[in-house]
Amino acid sequence: MECSVIISTQNRAVSLKQTLHAFGEVKVPVGWDVELILVDNASSDCTPEVVKSALIQNFKVRYLYEGKAGKSNALNAGLSMAQGEALLFTDDDVVPAVDWLEKAATPLLRRECHGVMGQIQLADELLRPWMTEDHKWYLAVSGSPAAATQELVGANMGLHRSVFQRIPGFDPELGPGASGFGEETLLTWQMQEAGLRLKAVPDALVIHHPDASRLLRSQWLNGAAKRGCSLAYLLYHWRHAELRLSWVRYNYLLAKLSLRRKLQAPPLTDGEGCPPWEMSYVAEMALCRQFLAERKRPRNYTLRGLQENKSTAI
Repeated sequence: MECSVIISTQNRAVSLKQTLHAFGEVKVPVGWDVELILVDNASSDCTPEVVKSALIQNFKVRYLYEGKAGKSNALNAGLSMAQGEALLFTDDDVVPAVDWLEKAATPLLRRECHGVMGQIQLADELLRPWMTEDHKWYLAVSGSPAAATQELVGANMGLHRSVFQRIPGFDPELGPGASGFGEETLLTWQMQEAGLRLKAVPDALVIHHPDASRLLRSQWLNGAAKRGCSLAYLLYHWRHAELRLSWVRYNYLLAKLSLRRKLQAPPLTDGEGCPPWEMSYVAEMALCRQFLAERKRPRNYTLRGLQENKSTAI
């Protein structure tokens, strides 16, 4: 089989329906055998009915229920089922271009690289004048991934199946449903450590349609805290870094944040937008706090390791 597309979904039946409709329009090159694997990560809405009712004739649609919460668990379950040589990953709130499959999978099938990074654009109706590159990055908008140093983004990435002969899968302590972020970051770092090649494929385009609630200040701050926690895990367990005086740094940042909020009042919690400086403070404070917690645990990886230490990983 040439290609497997894996989507993890949880309680997003409305956006998933739009995504599946779009996949029904995606062109499959003549002679290609492709499958679309929908991994239901313990949804409590009508996700199974949406999948069953989807009219997709160009893909073999396979539904898989994964009851263990966490996107990484769902992706690993999808990997265990996937039969394709090229493994493409996207999200349940995107609309792929009609030629997305061919553009993303061809470099992998030709063995030009081990991983591809596609382009992710934000839906026009969600663009705001106040958005900076930081805001767009938090919404998984990658723009045109021209730089080889960019990381994989789960909303639009592909991997040759041989990657998982070196790297067992996604770390279940990272990603939505766990730390919040970082599962693709670790995979990128591991691939680079293993000498595997990444390639930017800007022509492989998806349009991201996240829920409008993601634009509220409360959600920006929640996302910033999760990014800080995820980075703490990565730095401690994989890079074996040490953050000295973490508690002192945390309190220093807290004082600075409190003062700046008085001098530059940010939007209301339930209003749209969040200053990048506020997100930065919150992320770094969460990093310091979480790093102190991680230091109490055995490290889950050898230094820059490609797989978890079975004796210490949870």
